[in-house]
Amino acid sequence: MKPRNFVGLVAAGGVNQSFVARAPELLALLGPVMGSSLRVARRITNGLRAGSAVADYAALRECDVLWVCVPEKSLDHWSGELVKAVELRGKTVVLFDMLQDSRRNRSMRNAGAHLVTLNCVPESGERVFVAEGHAPAISELRKQLTLAGRKLIELKPGTKTLYLSGTHLGAHLLMPWIAGSVESFRAAGFSRAEAMGALDGLASKALRSYAKAGTRAWDQRDAERVRHVIESDFDSLRRADHRLAAIYSEAAERLLRMFSQPFSKASAGKRLAKVATQRAS
Repeated sequence: MKPRNFVGLVAAGGVNQSFVARAPELLALLGPVMGSSLRVARRITNGLRAGSAVADYAALRECDVLWVCVPEKSLDHWSGELVKAVELRGKTVVLFDMLQDSRRNRSMRNAGAHLVTLNCVPESGERVFVAEGHAPAISELRKQLTLAGRKLIELKPGTKTLYLSGTHLGAHLLMPWIAGSVESFRAAGFSRAEAMGALDGLASKALRSYAKAGTRAWDQRDAERVRHVIESDFDSLRRADHRLAAIYSEAAERLLRMFSQPFSKASAGKRLAKVATQRAS
């Protein structure tokens, strides 16, 4: 008799560097491993120290759960191969580390698979994960991760783009404003270490204020003051570095627009529901 929740893995290069390789609670469930060749599958199982390399998709037919850990650009190819070789109806298919929403994989959805995407939240020490897709399958994943002291956050249907927006805004898209602040301090006479220290204090305070009060941490008067305090001598900033002037001006204008039309959870919820319905159809 096969073990309950017997898990198969379809993988390509890179899986041994992913969070899967550092999740013993998941690897303990692993059975057959399918790669682009038997040689690749053996390399993967050796790296993971789990699972058994197989040369044919037939070995995956007895699995209740299938993990897919392949480059996103080749997902359509692997999905097509799975749909042709394995009866997916009623099986849980977990797509690891994919940017796309599970709704976009029409081939496996149409084959009756219970699709889930699973991503590790950046900078969480691989302790916090997000998942979206088939709710009962997500509940099973949560149980497995919770046993290992990890947390799983379930995303609302159709909102993975919002999760990625939060990730990128909080990391990469902050860089211009971070650079603008540091370089402004340095142009005024701070050393790099002094500039970073000043920014660290200011950013930490802003984050704490927002965590406590949300958009109420600022009001229209604060936003106006940010613009007008420099407006009287804006040419000095422009002469120092036109890029700094552009960053400051754009940020000030965005702040004013944000507080003239604050984020509305109600309106956002209606828009998301509409998008989710459109995607499902």
